[in-house]
Amino acid sequence: MNSLVTKRFLTILSVTLLLAAGFSGCKKFLDLKPENAITREEFFRTKDDATAAMIGCYDALQSGAGGVAFVTQALNWGEVRADLVNFAATNTLYMQNLDKTQSYCVWAPFYNVIGRANLVIEFVPRIPGLDNNFSVDDSKKIIAEAKFLRALSYFYLVRTFKEVPLVLQAPSSDDVKYFIPKSSADSILNQIEADLADADASIPVSYGTNVETRGRATKAAVNALQADVFLWRAKYQQSADAAQKVLANNALYTLVPGADWLTIFSQKNSSESIFEIQFDNGINETNGLRGVIGTTNNVLINYLTGESDLMRGLYNTYAQGNNSWKYNGLTNNSTAISRTGNDPNFIVYRLPDVMLMKAEALVHLGNGERKKEAVKWLDTVRTRVNLTPYDINRGGFLDGNSSSALMMEIIMKERAMELAHEGKRWYDLVRVATNDSLPGFLVDRVVLSRSVGDRQLIKSRIIDPRSWYLPIAQSELQANNQLVQNPFYR
Repeated sequence: MNSLVTKRFLTILSVTLLLAAGFSGCKKFLDLKPENAITREEFFRTKDDATAAMIGCYDALQSGAGGVAFVTQALNWGEVRADLVNFAATNTLYMQNLDKTQSYCVWAPFYNVIGRANLVIEFVPRIPGLDNNFSVDDSKKIIAEAKFLRALSYFYLVRTFKEVPLVLQAPSSDDVKYFIPKSSADSILNQIEADLADADASIPVSYGTNVETRGRATKAAVNALQADVFLWRAKYQQSADAAQKVLANNALYTLVPGADWLTIFSQKNSSESIFEIQFDNGINETNGLRGVIGTTNNVLINYLTGESDLMRGLYNTYAQGNNSWKYNGLTNNSTAISRTGNDPNFIVYRLPDVMLMKAEALVHLGNGERKKEAVKWLDTVRTRVNLTPYDINRGGFLDGNSSSALMMEIIMKERAMELAHEGKRWYDLVRVATNDSLPGFLVDRVVLSRSVGDRQLIKSRIIDPRSWYLPIAQSELQANNQLVQNPFYR
């Protein structure tokens, strides 16, 4: 299983420190050296060592493994199979024509993060006993960051493959058994919840700079991920409660004015950003996000134009030719200017996402006041871009007695208009189709978004809910004989 825990962690028992002045100033804090360099036990001895190892975890988010990058794979998994983008018929993910030989099935970047996080979680607790400048509280804060990143990585994996190997030990010696079978989805999600509960107890609310606060794990990032995990598991009260913890912090998190909506992406680390993976072309931190999304599907264009949504429409979400503008655009006017460097940040969570997650949770919790509150959060996202409110008391048609089915349709439409091309849509469709026992919610939307001539073929490939999860890559099956292919692909 050479890519599962990143084989170099298993076979190369050494690290060296390249420590720069600050978090965002240097990309390579943790480097790996040949076997005759210092061992892990020798390395994890000081505060600087803990910092270096933790930055190594963030570095893994910026980079990749197994020939693919973390952010581009996350965007592919969350967007290409759904209904808001177009690709050529040669794109197997878009055409739902999947097999174990395709690069879309590579999970190595996520286990790369997990492997580095496991090192921090196992070795950093010993440092307070060796360095008087590094307290137990300092140790807990760094471990909390690592647990957040491990939880985030596993959440991508469990939503994409359903069952994957659950590796919690650091690859500190050859005696550790890494050739393990898959764990159940519930086991993985239980571990994610446990990691996030631990992280929530110790992680900082903010850091010294805005880039750090938006680019490192914080309490709001933990709570946003908790809201997402609980929503995925249909734990609606817990989801609403976790979301509220984020929404209550209006000192750090406020919506960007609608007229400045594109600056969320063009200028990076906006006031509504909760956690985004940082890139800087000036120090050779680049990515391929500009080329991942194909063209914008008419489903999304019809949503935006049907609402006369100028603030999220042309030269905001998409440009002429229907290409995604979120990762390309720097301006949204008639002299539209595109980004020259391949360094857009990848936003994992921002405030409207959490607002709409809370609205969804509240709809499932019953009629009356909870649904009224759900409408409030819907309208907060909607009126920011000058669209008519949904609240019946403000000229709309929703109140506490509106049907749950209607409200879910509207929430999913609002999520599409607000979060398109951000790697959310496929997971939204799977979540609703699964939790509400409505497979047609996913199947119908995906089928109708494809060309007429392809619709019957696409439907045949996704009618079975087991097909909503990817096959395990052939390279992983060959490396680990404990793995069994996912059921739909056997």
